[in-house]
Amino acid sequence: MISKERLLDAIREAGAKDYAVFAPVAKDAGVMLEEIDDPASINFDHVLTVNTLKDVGLPRVEALAEFDRDARTMEAIRDDDGKVLVFGSRPCDAAAQKILDAILIGEITDSRYAARRERMVMMTLACSTADDACFCSSMGYGPHDPTGSDVLLLPKGTEFIVRSHTPRGEEFLRELGMTPDADVEGDPPPELKRKVETGGLKEKLDKNFDDPIWNSVSENCVSCGACFYMCPTCHCFDVIDESGLSRGRRLRLWDTCSFAGFTKMASHQPRVGRHARYRQRIMHKFKYTVDNVNLVACVGDGRCIRACPYGVDLCEVLEALVGNE
Repeated sequence: MISKERLLDAIREAGAKDYAVFAPVAKDAGVMLEEIDDPASINFDHVLTVNTLKDVGLPRVEALAEFDRDARTMEAIRDDDGKVLVFGSRPCDAAAQKILDAILIGEITDSRYAARRERMVMMTLACSTADDACFCSSMGYGPHDPTGSDVLLLPKGTEFIVRSHTPRGEEFLRELGMTPDADVEGDPPPELKRKVETGGLKEKLDKNFDDPIWNSVSENCVSCGACFYMCPTCHCFDVIDESGLSRGRRLRLWDTCSFAGFTKMASHQPRVGRHARYRQRIMHKFKYTVDNVNLVACVGDGRCIRACPYGVDLCEVLEALVGNE
């Protein structure tokens, strides 16, 4: 096992070995996952960070290329190629990264994302507490689930049990002189109060595209996109050119099916009305991604429930869809 003090020393050592370290830090808006210089600033007591691992692997805005109209040139902007340690994210966020990997590193590969993932080590902190919005166990995961983690730290009193779950994790622990624990049991995981039954959901979605239920479950949605920006698995983006008179940059930035302009064409909007946009969100997560990579694109982190300004509750929506005849 390892003490908190020794763990912070190991993170300092990772920084000295040229790892860019991202970790949870308390801010006015809540606990945020961001790059740190001093491990002493790490917050260990949060339920979840406000933002997710997605911010590291698939940034909200990234410059892809620079162009000069006068010179008729365009050059790709190289991404940083340094090593990255993400420390202290929760198991649901690590599991979400596994889903993004299946989507973005597959038959069609996002080369920039794949390169970042190749450089990234995820040292996940298992949950000691949960709140009323957490429902990861209903999605097949759990507060101590190792899915997606390279290294998982399990709380044991005031110390942590160290478990490696990938060759990358084993190599990282060796690099820092840390030894994984084999036969030590940690504290029991917190019990989740919220549960949702999703049995038969995919079959219902396969046949209810035009069902009137979409009007009722989306009634309180205002298409603000808060759920998208908080979601660890949503990954849609747009590509735009930002330019002056002659020079500019090509940017990739997050985009969401909640917005009225999403996928809008010159003379046609294929998803007219909030119900159609909300339907796309649910279909993408619980039908289309299952069809494509055999995974549900939801890990039950509950951020969308916490963030919605009008109280749209994903669990209630799923239960309504499952119960719809």
